[in-house]
Amino acid sequence: DELDEIGERTDSPSLVWQIFMSRMNCHFWMREYMDVAKLSEKHSKKHPSSQQKQMFYVFCVFLEGIAHLSLARDTKQAKWRSMGEKAVTKMSQLVLMSKWNFENKFKLLQAELHYLDGDLESAEVAY
Repeated sequence: DELDEIGERTDSPSLVWQIFMSRMNCHFWMREYMDVAKLSEKHSKKHPSSQQKQMFYVFCVFLEGIAHLSLARDTKQAKWRSMGEKAVTKMSQLVLMSKWNFENKFKLLQAELHYLDGDLESAEVAY
């Protein structure tokens, strides 16, 4: 929170972005998926038209997708599954723009969705 305040006080979109992405990545790699979901929602509401919006979108679709599908598996709540499915759809659209950059992320999201459905064979193929 102190770093967020410094970023806001200096009015530096780049610093705010770096702080946000550092926190997102830390929570993601520590498997703190609820924190990923909350932080992403908070940031997008606070900075709806930031310069980094397009990069934010690409990174967050993947990180949020993994987080939401994992939360769906852990909590059995339909809202997380729905949000995860939306991430899979968004990533599939990004694949159409650049297969080279996004297909691997799309397949990982697909694998998570198949795993959530109990279709381990399809999950393994996608993975």
